[in-house]
Amino acid sequence: MAYIYKKRDPKKKRQAVILFFVLIMAGVIIVSVSAGFFGSDYVVRKSLEDPDVVMHVAVSGGDVIITIYEGRKVEDLRMICLEIEGVSLPSEHSIHPAPLNGAGVVVFSGVCDGVTGTRTVGIRGVFADGSTMILKRLTIKFT
Repeated sequence: MAYIYKKRDPKKKRQAVILFFVLIMAGVIIVSVSAGFFGSDYVVRKSLEDPDVVMHVAVSGGDVIITIYEGRKVEDLRMICLEIEGVSLPSEHSIHPAPLNGAGVVVFSGVCDGVTGTRTVGIRGVFADGSTMILKRLTIKFT
């Protein structure tokens, strides 16, 4: 009985390996392009979305003045809390009710007296459903 040995063709094996890697690379490219498309769509949607509360924060003397303009959740805003990095504020000075119609001015009187240096100031909102959210965070240089 004689065995017939078939000569292996290394060229076909090499072509199969190359085809395998080409298919993997095509899959990676398709997944990357899809992720980039959906990711950029999410970023564009988020940037065009109305903010929850639009406000401006100013410091005048020892007072912090917060002007609330508009936003998606401005009608539900009930309380405004002021937080200054490194400063312990009593609750009667750091928490004020929000304006009745949502838009208006809230003045935190005398909270900056004796504060110096560059500090991070955070404005937190308490809403009608009891949830809290940081509405604005900024760095202010006190003199």
